[in-house]
Amino acid sequence: FRAIPQNSQSAAYTLVIADSGKHIYHPSADTTARTWTIPANSSVAFPIGTAITFINDTSAGAITIAITTDTLVLAGAGTTGSRTLASNGIATATKVTSTRWIISGVNLT
Repeated sequence: FRAIPQNSQSAAYTLVIADSGKHIYHPSADTTARTWTIPANSSVAFPIGTAITFINDTSAGAITIAITTDTLVLAGAGTTGSRTLASNGIATATKVTSTRWIISGVNLT
């Protein structure tokens, strides 16, 4: 792609295979906190190397980036589990093994 296609979400959302290489966008008009979930490899087998970016616009409610049975690792800290993306935040998750993702970004805890 010469651009990163957008999937705008203002609800709880579970990623699908078509989200590979896209950015999931939470618009500023939606001030409600939401949970977006990376599904288990056993239900959606994203290829290793898949990158998905999450963007939480100005004034938008916090996004919890959750994962089911696989592992989500915060780059640098090495801690695992769900992450919170505050407004004005951007983070990219990259699949590095069949059941392991690494995520990094700004306004990500």
